Amino acid sequence: MGRYENLFKFSPTDEWQAFAIVAVAAILVPSLFEEVVFRVWMGGKQGWLRATAAISAFVLWHPFQVWLNLPLAQPLFLEPVFLVITGMLGLACTIAYRISGSVWPPVFIHWITVIAWKGLTVPVTGL
Repeated sequence: MGRYENLFKFSPTDEWQAFAIVAVAAILVPSLFEEVVFRVWMGGKQGWLRATAAISAFVLWHPFQVWLNLPLAQPLFLEPVFLVITGMLGLACTIAYRISGSVWPPVFIHWITVIAWKGLTVPVTGL
């Protein structure tokens, strides 16, 4: 896989205490924060043009974090494959929000994705 090896490399964490802290914190940031901003405020419950713009903003937010040197940003956020996966996550969360009418299903999807990624593929200290 070459340059994307760390994105897909299965390597369960052995840092369980750090992972538990990340799992709890990830409920708020990024999960709840990003879902409220990109699904509720920007995407709304109607209009696929609005949803598409919100998903695009969600994807672009990730490299923007790196450029701003924000604390949780990672160089991986600049990789095209990561951005495609981020777009798919945004679409899944948008559909969940539109079907349910609640922010909680997309928050859960986003949270599970983040903790699975952190717990199974990258070092927890890589936050």
